[in-house]
Amino acid sequence: MAQKEPNFTPASPDAGTSVPGKAERTRSSLIDATCAELSDTGSFTAERVARRAGTSVATFYVHLPTKDVALTAAFQRVMQELVEVVENHLEVEFLLEHGLDTLIRSFVGASIDFFSDRALVLRCALARLPESRDLRRVYREYEAVAFEHFTRFVSLGQAAGRIRAGSVPHLARTLLVLSQGLNNPLVLDDEVGDELSTELTRVMVACLEPASDSA
Repeated sequence: MAQKEPNFTPASPDAGTSVPGKAERTRSSLIDATCAELSDTGSFTAERVARRAGTSVATFYVHLPTKDVALTAAFQRVMQELVEVVENHLEVEFLLEHGLDTLIRSFVGASIDFFSDRALVLRCALARLPESRDLRRVYREYEAVAFEHFTRFVSLGQAAGRIRAGSVPHLARTLLVLSQGLNNPLVLDDEVGDELSTELTRVMVACLEPASDSA
């Protein structure tokens, strides 16, 4: 599925046709370091990020001129990772081979692992969402990409007889909202998380599974 980058981060003219240059690699390393710092501590400074990336504070500001730019870049990176979780686990081929219950359990588990790793990055970015047009743009664009994949998965699953009949957009939105709920702190809690993830898996399966022949 084709994915477009947010408008404020234009691709270089030769993107996809050559090895990334030094500047691009340095910027990517700084974004990785920002994500890691946020994931570990829930906050970041230019000094700490530069130290993680093995570069200078001056270099940080060359590539990420403000903390809002850095946070937006980190949020974009994490949202891309989330889209990849959706793409890698909601595969119709896997559905046909292993069944809906196994697929959803695998998707829920991978989503919880992702949210556990990236919860603090998401929390920091989402807290800034009302004040940042760029963060809102990233959120909308990557949510749209994820919704497109949910829609395709539901449509193909219905065609294969493995997902119940019904409005494809409605079922895709329901699956999207339920998957977003996996980022709830209760689900990520060690004491109650397993019970909740099991219940949410059951809810997703019940939402999508075809009616039994005997019904």
